Amino acid sequence: MDKSEQRSIPTLYLAGKIGKNDWRHDLVPRLRNQTWNDGPIKTESFSYVGPFFVSCDHGCGHSPSEHGMAQGCAGPGYTREDVIKLNMAALAKADLIFAYINAPDCHGTVMEIGWSIANGKRAVMAFAPHIAVADFWFSSMQCDSVHHDIRPCCLADILAREVEYASLEKLLAEEASHDN
Repeated sequence: MDKSEQRSIPTLYLAGKIGKNDWRHDLVPRLRNQTWNDGPIKTESFSYVGPFFVSCDHGCGHSPSEHGMAQGCAGPGYTREDVIKLNMAALAKADLIFAYINAPDCHGTVMEIGWSIANGKRAVMAFAPHIAVADFWFSSMQCDSVHHDIRPCCLADILAREVEYASLEKLLAEEASHDN
């Protein structure tokens, strides 16, 4: 395949609350067993850069005050400082930050979206049906794309379209840099 036929693959960060039976597992193959130490997950259409977390589908590592920090099910016991560093590094690598807002108290997610917008990243928000989108007006009005009333079963189609758009943006940016 010559260079003109190659598709540019964007890097993807999926922002949102991490929880039991997490929605990301349906979107990213092999995520359930991947750790930060394993590196990105490459798929045909994107390279997933984070976040990584222990699946813990029975909920032991995701109590309200622990945020996956408990020993045992949560794995190696990263500190909160470690989690911040790892997530911020992943955000910096990402071409597309896609946030699924399925809880009104997703304070970290809103920060990730704000950071992404401030750093010129493509930022997308998708809101679950029960979320009052108006409560997120400040961040959503600055995003590149916003999707309302999205059930988890519909995320794959929306993400595929957003990844394709990010691929085209990346390809155009690469072509422009080669022309200069």
